[in-house]
Amino acid sequence: MLQVDPPPKAVKVTMSKRIPLVGDELKAYEEEQEQIKKEEALKASLSKEEELKTSRVVDANVGDPMVIDAASSHVPSDGMYVCF
Repeated sequence: MLQVDPPPKAVKVTMSKRIPLVGDELKAYEEEQEQIKKEEALKASLSKEEELKTSRVVDANVGDPMVIDAASSHVPSDGMYVCF
């Protein structure tokens, strides 16, 4: 496979050096990160709130599936119950 499609002759390489933030740059970066966290928390809160409202509307339309109308249940007259 390599003989059919040989590797490229030139390879692009990017070199970088990490320089730690200090002083005002570090403070500005930390404030920016804190602001991002607050925005994400607010978005998550609004999303949860919207999801809760939607589920309440759906629940109100469907009703509670666990509620059993005692008048319509068929209970044997001898009082025997079958549990599942």
